Amino acid sequence: MRAALARGASVASVSRRGKPVASVSPPLDRAEWISADVQDSAALQNAMKGADAVISCLGAFGSNEFMRRVNGEQNEKIISAAAAGGVERFVYISAAPFGPIEKLIPGYFEGKRAAEAAVSKHFGDRGTVIQPGMVYGTRHVSKHVSIPLGIIGWPMSIFFQSSPVRGLANTLGRWGLLLVPPSSVEEVASTAVAAALGTNAENGGNSGAGGSQNAGQSGSAVALGWERIKQIAHSVEMSSVPAVTLFWDGGCPLCRREIGFYQRLDTKKRVNWVDIHESPSALEPHGVTVDKAMSLIHAVDNQGNLQVAHAP
Repeated sequence: MRAALARGASVASVSRRGKPVASVSPPLDRAEWISADVQDSAALQNAMKGADAVISCLGAFGSNEFMRRVNGEQNEKIISAAAAGGVERFVYISAAPFGPIEKLIPGYFEGKRAAEAAVSKHFGDRGTVIQPGMVYGTRHVSKHVSIPLGIIGWPMSIFFQSSPVRGLANTLGRWGLLLVPPSSVEEVASTAVAAALGTNAENGGNSGAGGSQNAGQSGSAVALGWERIKQIAHSVEMSSVPAVTLFWDGGCPLCRREIGFYQRLDTKKRVNWVDIHESPSALEPHGVTVDKAMSLIHAVDNQGNLQVAHAP
């Protein structure tokens, strides 16, 4: 959702709960939160009414029967409802082939593949199937419990991308599929949003998942594995409009003068610092006044964290 909002899209989250598990902070407070049950096709169609694209990341672990139902049947209902509601593009977050692991939890992968087939059936080449390996990031289990999967996922990703490991994977056949490099949640999100917007992150053209709404369901859904996920995410990052982050520094410990700084990252992630008191005009191109900046940078949440704001 953050990735879509950052690219200027209007975003709605649809779930049975409706409300997010964790507390919402900027920019997620700009999103719409909708409650709908996957078993209610009318409610699903209504929730997706007017949407140009839908991204489904519904998935679960459990018994084989449960996984077939959630990963397969319930996603198929979402896909069918989206097609019936006139949605132009559909993006499904699936899973990479995992060789021998698939025999241990067949319901999980059978459900995933059934959903992939449904994307191709209803959307053809207007659909995109994203197939990452392990996805790492901070998983918010509840308002008070979070699991930092990046502690494991990031080192694994670096190691599994190394030339020796890739070479080994290529010699192991199906067993080599166990060495799929993990992808960060940010990489998967950037790739999904690029597909949902119907743009090729590398050159601004059609992604292969675009096309007019009445173009039919020709072809199969576009499948993106871990390498393309990382390539597209990198291209999106390089082409993104630099963000403006506002925050404060206590300044001189004697006079306690607070200094407002303006931080801008260019496409190469180089930092340029400007004192907004000395150069207030620096914020004008971004539509942020000094007063607005200072009101934002003084906002501190109940955890003691500064609330940052991103200029449009």
